[in-house]
Amino acid sequence: MPARTSAGPALPGDYHVHTVWSDGEGSVEDCVRRAAELGLPEIAFAEHFSPAPGPDDDWWLRPEQLGGYVAEVRAAAARHADVKVLLGVEAEYVDGQEGELESFLSAWPFDVVVLGIHEVDGFVFDDPALREDVHWADPDRLLSAYYHTVRRAAEWGRFDILAHIDYIGLWGHGPGPAVLAEIEAALDALAASGAALELNTDRVSDPAGVMYPSPAILRAARARGIPLTIDSDAHEAEHVGRFWDEAIAMAWEAGYRETLRLSDRELVPLPDV
Repeated sequence: MPARTSAGPALPGDYHVHTVWSDGEGSVEDCVRRAAELGLPEIAFAEHFSPAPGPDDDWWLRPEQLGGYVAEVRAAAARHADVKVLLGVEAEYVDGQEGELESFLSAWPFDVVVLGIHEVDGFVFDDPALREDVHWADPDRLLSAYYHTVRRAAEWGRFDILAHIDYIGLWGHGPGPAVLAEIEAALDALAASGAALELNTDRVSDPAGVMYPSPAILRAARARGIPLTIDSDAHEAEHVGRFWDEAIAMAWEAGYRETLRLSDRELVPLPDV
């Protein structure tokens, strides 16, 4: 848990950025330069990684690419004194594959681990080809299973930031009353883990057109003392730090006055809205 609060307000860093190393379009250098242009103090690269990607999945950082990826991010960090550059990964959590993921995370010197969840019980819920799948016939059942998976991930706890906690709503399905207990349990587990929740600003790439999490979940996280980061989930350099003013205002509205700085785990006051 963060033990100290930095003295003065500062823009939040961006700790969830993708490049051509996984499913992004920008280079590491282009993204760092964009962060510098915006005055962001830190940036972390968080390429998608799964311990068991399918042979035709083209949006993962492949195991054989890891050495090159680490070297390129470290080289960018050495070149730039204007932005703190952190080596990260968006690790895909699959219930039951914790051991494989732990082995991977322990083998590489990541500064930041962002945990992503894109499937529930083998169902990849954000696949456009599965938007009309039978799993969606009972949205509350699927959403309950999703938040149960989030709770399991939080109890595992091998991460720094939980990505887009209510991303399962990307097709517009909101949680009904039957799902609320699972959301509460997931947030309780996240609070106990000491990890941060991100406010994901990529509200234009998904059909729902919203930031994640919802204002209600953001307020509930603040009430539990869960630290916050603001992250773009950028997939091209121009999207680094996108919608920061809007996100800062949303954080203030939810009661947050600080965000977590990952380089030293200090809480940093948010600028005034």
